[in-house]
This record gives sequence, C-alpha cells and structure tokens, in this order.
Amino acid sequence: MMKLNEIFSSDFISRLNSLNKDGHVNPNEEVEGPVDVERFLKELNFQVHIEKQMNGSGKISNNDIFIDGSENRQRQRFSMAHELGHAMQNVRYANRNDDSSDYSSEDRQDEVFANAFAAQFLMPKVLVSRGVRQAISDQHLDGRHLQMAEVKSIIKMVAGQLDVSTMAMKYRIDNLGIFVPAEDK
Repeated sequence: MMKLNEIFSSDFISRLNSLNKDGHVNPNEEVEGPVDVERFLKELNFQVHIEKQMNGSGKISNNDIFIDGSENRQRQRFSMAHELGHAMQNVRYANRNDDSSDYSSEDRQDEVFANAFAAQFLMPKVLVSRGVRQAISDQHLDGRHLQMAEVKSIIKMVAGQLDVSTMAMKYRIDNLGIFVPAEDK
C-alpha cells in the first residue's frame, strides 16, 4: 500500500484541492488498487452523472461531469479523468465529441491535454512501474530478455491492476519507455 503523496506530488494534490471550494483530497490517504477517480471527483466537489446515451463520452459543465453510461467501465473512468483534466485547465465547459473533426485548433489542444492528463492520472508512472515489476516477478520472467508475447501479457496484467484498457496501458507504457526493443546485432 502507498500513500497518495507517494503517487502524486504535493503540488499536484494542492492544485486539485484548489479546483473547487472545500475540495479536500488527503495527501496522506492510503491507496490500494487503481486510482479511484470517482472518489477524487467527489472529494473535489464535482458531481458525476451517468447518462444513458450521450453525444460523446463525457462532458463537464461547471462542477457537473456527465459520463456516457453505455460505454464500458474502463472508458467511463478514462472519461471522468479526462473531464477532470479540463478542470485543471480552468475549462469548465467542454463536450467530448466522438468525431474530433468538429474541434477547433484550440479545442484539439485542450483535448490532447485532457487525454494526456487522464492517462497520467489513472496510470501514474510509479504505479505502472511497480505493476510491471510485479508482473515480471509473478510470471518468473527475465525482465532483461522479454519476448513480445510476454510484454503483451505484462501489459494486460498491469491494465487489469489499474482498471484501464489494455490499449491505454500499452500507450502509457510506450510513452514511459518501459520496454525498449533490443538492438539488432
């Protein structure tokens, strides 16, 4: 088990807490399992509404976050974190469309930021690295000489631990540079 301030910086937690009046995420709280984005939103005084069908995966309107309930749980979690990312940009109205061609250049930049924020929030480097080490150990693998099938297995295990999609975890691990292909000799 880890404390929240071992996963996220104190500055980041302070910034989260300043998003809304009376926001209170406790930096000394013990964390076990995946990042609980719903609890974070509640502690930060956001209201999450699960809608039956929406145009897009989620949207933020002031302190209300609307999530498409027809999407799978992992996608809903990512959408919640994505909308929190908009709040971190001081954007309190954003509607995530399924078709990104509708976005202006500024909207696209906001969406890229919110996606990167969501990935880093749900899959913090410390938890991903720890999960990868644990998966390698649990499977009795040689972390210095992994086959592609073993890497895929590790990615799937860590995605399950952090309650995100395998594809999202693959992108995050790639962005962190955790698995570097061996040079051809």
